Amino acid sequence: FWSERNNAKDNKKEKRCLTHECETNIKYEREMNAQTHHLSRRVNGRLLSLESSSLASSSSSSKKKQPPPFGRFGGKKVEVVLPPSRALGSGRTTISKNTNGGRQYPFPADYDVMVQQARQALQKAREDGVDLGEIQFPPGGLDLAPGDLEGNVECTLTATVLRKILRGMKEEEKITVLFPDPTELKLAKRGQTGMCAPDGVAPPEVFQTDPLFEDWRGELNYLDDPNAFSVSGLDKIFGKSATVNDRVDINEGNMFVCAYPSGNIAELTQTRLLYENIREENESDAPASKIKTKRKSLVVVNGELDRTRSNYYPWFWNKNEMEPLREFSQSFEGIYFIHNFKGTNPAVLFRCYPDDWRVFRRRPNDAVECVWSSSTRPKSLKEIALDVLPKFP
Repeated sequence: FWSERNNAKDNKKEKRCLTHECETNIKYEREMNAQTHHLSRRVNGRLLSLESSSLASSSSSSKKKQPPPFGRFGGKKVEVVLPPSRALGSGRTTISKNTNGGRQYPFPADYDVMVQQARQALQKAREDGVDLGEIQFPPGGLDLAPGDLEGNVECTLTATVLRKILRGMKEEEKITVLFPDPTELKLAKRGQTGMCAPDGVAPPEVFQTDPLFEDWRGELNYLDDPNAFSVSGLDKIFGKSATVNDRVDINEGNMFVCAYPSGNIAELTQTRLLYENIREENESDAPASKIKTKRKSLVVVNGELDRTRSNYYPWFWNKNEMEPLREFSQSFEGIYFIHNFKGTNPAVLFRCYPDDWRVFRRRPNDAVECVWSSSTRPKSLKEIALDVLPKFP
């Protein structure tokens, strides 16, 4: 009898404990819902909900850690680009201070901004009569460097971005785009979707490319046609080498865009021959040369010309060809240029014509800070890496 009585008391105590715990949980849940509803607010048409006061305090502390709007390096006010708010989905906020009295383009937040900036810079250079220009950018990501991706992938991505840049250009039918060789030209016009190998097997999906220049209204051509005769050098011995000037009529266009001529020396050599023909045409047509927009121009996109400028190739290697190419590569105007320096304290060299050349340091929270600027182009990337970056950590 006494054991049954004790068991009944224990059951009542356990039931009261469970009821109290359930009521406590319900009360806590109601308080959290009320707090969440109180902290919820609408910003720019989007609902931003803070689920606890700790989350709100962490967001406020992160705001306090943001760098100041302006800093001083070498007595100059610099530019700080604050990271976008991921919750609001807004773009990158830029606070800039001009150092040359004119407009300063901010470092692009994404490829859409980069494409727009490059198009405006190319159009401005065209209006100013620049007849030899260079566009260089990392195709796989704005924080990558040339060679981070496989070569064919970089070529495909470069062609994709180039098509977007040229899409909004004036007089598209007067722009001639030249690819490195006939294979790249075929891929740009037809793509690789559905193309099969000799054994009849279609390529995997990751290797399929779209016909990016299928709807191009201007001329399409190529720079070099490598074969056993030309690669071995026999064409030069027998004097039967064909040049790009045999295939391209410069009277048919006003701008000639050479896409990624970086595979071998022959592609850059053909680019130089094409420019010499364009320069002679500009000098011979005196009335048209006085009008800047009537001058013919040549633009190289992702040609990695700094390898030629900085003596990347040994002096004895193709000496007769390399000396003219070094002189040729140093005469380019940087129309749009992005080059990343990796490491524990990464940086990027940036120029958007007609702005200054600037070096940005990449700071925490996706911020970039301008630490150096110059109106003249650096002699090489090596100069930036050895002389500029150590002074501005």
